[in-house]
Amino acid sequence: MSHTVDRHTQSDPTWATWTILIIGLLGASVAAILIRYASADDGGDAQALAISFWRCTLGALLLAPFARWKTRGATPATAKLSAAAGFFLALHFATWITSVGLTSVASSVLLVSTTPVFTATLAWLLFKERLKPAGWAGIALTLGGIGLIGGGDFGGTSGTGNLLALIGGATAGGYLMFGATARRTLGIVEYAVMTYATAALLLLPVCLVTGIDLWGYGAQTWWAIGGLVVGSQLLGHTMINMALKHIDATTVAVTVMAEPIIATILAALLFAETPSLLIYPGGLLVLAGICLVTTVRKDPVVTVDR
Repeated sequence: MSHTVDRHTQSDPTWATWTILIIGLLGASVAAILIRYASADDGGDAQALAISFWRCTLGALLLAPFARWKTRGATPATAKLSAAAGFFLALHFATWITSVGLTSVASSVLLVSTTPVFTATLAWLLFKERLKPAGWAGIALTLGGIGLIGGGDFGGTSGTGNLLALIGGATAGGYLMFGATARRTLGIVEYAVMTYATAALLLLPVCLVTGIDLWGYGAQTWWAIGGLVVGSQLLGHTMINMALKHIDATTVAVTVMAEPIIATILAALLFAETPSLLIYPGGLLVLAGICLVTTVRKDPVVTVDR
């Protein structure tokens, strides 16, 4: 999800607000770990597209009872924008969740986190939004970091996984750009239901045509998918959006960049996954670049789309 707030309406953050932000960050950070547990390659039963489908379907079903369509700006125009955002969300989940099974958690989460760089570049190309020199420096740092990560984690299926993670970051940019317009008049719950439902409806025929099983999973897979929906998607996203009411968007955007670090540590502890040496300087460059791009933009958009 994405959220942009008016800094002038925010109250001073308290320890409770910071606690909410940290819990939301932790919820988002375990997404890649839960995907591994649900995956057919790591003791689970589900393929990546099936995980994507159930994540969107269950997310829409759980939020639908709380939607208030008559009072939250639902119009044909916002429906079209939300559907477009849902299209990009389906691509985002399909590519990124697939990447988690093909490359290291560190590479996958770092590369998909480049969304702010893609959104800044698209805003410059499509809307002529002026980007400060520091923003261009951030893009250059990010590209350098991507090169190091690709060079250090390219064996076997890692190259494909890294490319899919980057595509996941780019498609999340499309999701945010359409979503930002829809969210000007549409409530966050209503927007989430529309985008998740659209993504699920797009993913369903793909799963059916390709013969991917959508049920008959074991307990581990369902628990992991449930954790993704409730922990990472609903709880994680919701708490970060709650924190945005009291903490400025730039601070939150920089804080959530700890997600790749937390995910990498968890992968090392749970899967004994040790990234290659080039991942560390590459990751630092990527995070530094994202930080620069995020902090110099006028209205940074906080994205936690995992």
